[in-house]
Amino acid sequence: MRISTFCIVFLLLFVNTSVGQDAEVDAYQDSLQNIIDKNNSKEIKKESLFLLGEYLVQRDPDYAEKIADQLKAEYINTSDSSEVRRTDYIFAASHRWHGDYKTALDFYRSIYNYSKHKRDSIDIAKSAHFIGTISMFLGNNIESQNMLLEAAAIYDKIGSASQKARINNSLAGFYLNVDQLEKGKQQYLKALKQFEVLKDSSGLASVNANLGMVYTDLGEYEKAEYHLMKQKGYNVVFPTLREMGFHHDFLGLLRQEQNRLDEAYEEHLKALKIRENLSSTYNLCESKIHMGEILTKLGRYDEAIEQLNDVFSFEEHQSLNQEQRAYNLLADAYEKKGDFKSALATFKDFKTMTDSIYTSESIEIIAEKDALYNQQKKDAEIALLNKENEISETKLSRSNAIIAISLIGLVLLTIAAIALLRLNKKIKSKNDTITKALKDRELLLHETHHRVKNNLQMISSLLNLQSKYVDDDKVLEVLQNGRNRVQSMAILHKNLYVGNDLNMVNIQDYFEGLVNSILNSYNKTENEVELSVKAKDVFMDVESVIPVGLIANELVTNSLKHAFPNELKEKPTINIEMNEDDNNFILKVKDNGIGIKDEFINKGKAESFGQRLIASLTKKLKATINVSNGSGTEVSITLPKS
Repeated sequence: MRISTFCIVFLLLFVNTSVGQDAEVDAYQDSLQNIIDKNNSKEIKKESLFLLGEYLVQRDPDYAEKIADQLKAEYINTSDSSEVRRTDYIFAASHRWHGDYKTALDFYRSIYNYSKHKRDSIDIAKSAHFIGTISMFLGNNIESQNMLLEAAAIYDKIGSASQKARINNSLAGFYLNVDQLEKGKQQYLKALKQFEVLKDSSGLASVNANLGMVYTDLGEYEKAEYHLMKQKGYNVVFPTLREMGFHHDFLGLLRQEQNRLDEAYEEHLKALKIRENLSSTYNLCESKIHMGEILTKLGRYDEAIEQLNDVFSFEEHQSLNQEQRAYNLLADAYEKKGDFKSALATFKDFKTMTDSIYTSESIEIIAEKDALYNQQKKDAEIALLNKENEISETKLSRSNAIIAISLIGLVLLTIAAIALLRLNKKIKSKNDTITKALKDRELLLHETHHRVKNNLQMISSLLNLQSKYVDDDKVLEVLQNGRNRVQSMAILHKNLYVGNDLNMVNIQDYFEGLVNSILNSYNKTENEVELSVKAKDVFMDVESVIPVGLIANELVTNSLKHAFPNELKEKPTINIEMNEDDNNFILKVKDNGIGIKDEFINKGKAESFGQRLIASLTKKLKATINVSNGSGTEVSITLPKS
């Protein structure tokens, strides 16, 4: 600590010894202001301004920002990177507590990039922690996870006990945000123990509030009440309106789950009144969402709709998660009110927002990153264990020489043997832990494919539902084709999550499911159209199967639509065959229909979206396509394996 800082802290401690706890907050601020106002040296004034700005970011963000502006204009040496970053932290925090998350993120990212350039590990972790937390609020789950895990990895190695506790608290919130409730609970309990050791009243208030929410969601209402009352008790030690806003809001959610609706409304109203007078628009929107929820349950639909619509009027933070929840609740309120048109419109907005947050790609990335982080921790533990093993082996080799000389050697050998047995147990325990982690990852991937399949199935159902309101045959055909394409991908993910291999697809099973789906979509039976599949013992990786499935879907659909006019005397037949050799996969789709026009074969003319889609997908796969007319049409596509 520099001399000026020491002097300031000493002066503040001296002043605070004569005041009670209720007056300490004002005394601290007044003492700093007194030092600034007096004719002290520039260095002492500068350090006092830093301390005052850092102290006020939660309590008075506007004043904190003015202090940062003053520091930047009158005191900061722009060549001193530590002072620039310290000022930027004040700017970032003041915007954060205002609810202006976009501007706050710009400051934190600037600090993060500079710290990366300077290889300042602690500042990298600190700024990454803030970026990860804000990104979680905004619904940017992948960036949130990347930053939080990077901060956690650094704090695991060189962080303080307080930093480790706070990153665990934030990681718990992230797991809840991606619906991993049990994992989030365990992370909060870990953070709770760490804050208890530190006797950190602010951290204890936060983690108890969060545990109250978790146990509410789990239906364990007594535990939820216990932790929310603990939070209220810690708020007496760290008294801020912001913390009381959380207390009343979370207690209102508990009362909702207990079906004590009138009490829930009163708690949510208290939280809303508090937050209307605070700077954070994010927390205000949380209250409006919860007010919309309870008002809907109380049958006060117009009031609920008004509160929920207000969520979209705040542009400071633009939280995808909040907008998603608001759309969902609005759809429910409109439906119960009897306004089904508005209910359908807002439900579509909810689905669009949900798909933008929880894409199949983002779910897989989150699962892989989480598994990688856990695996790295296990690897570090195993590396340490291996080092201990090497040391033990060295001691054992030395003991062998002593054994040959005297009885003491025999005793040492016995001790070494016992040590090795214990070491072997430790290694077995670590291996069991790794095996469990791999099983958990496999279960998570199964669940991911299951969710993707369900989402695709829902999209397919929505397209099917929409088609019932369409009178135009061309539009109906477009919707039907779109539904078939979506269904082809849904069948793929179904095969993955019910199968034993999460990376390779059994083509025979996949094509059988695909052709049955296509026949059902065109209301055809096996008596009307004979459809055969020959692809036994052919397996392909997931990345290749998606375009291959879409191509097969288009070819079979084209045959059903165009190859069999009413005057055809033979029974319509379509054969799908997939073979492989050392270098290629060969897909053949043949029908006994009227054949394709020569101009499409000779000139490569594409007359429909489906044909253009086939051309695009074959190009992506670096495949060659051959079309021939004999007794019907045969399309052969050769796909290189590498």
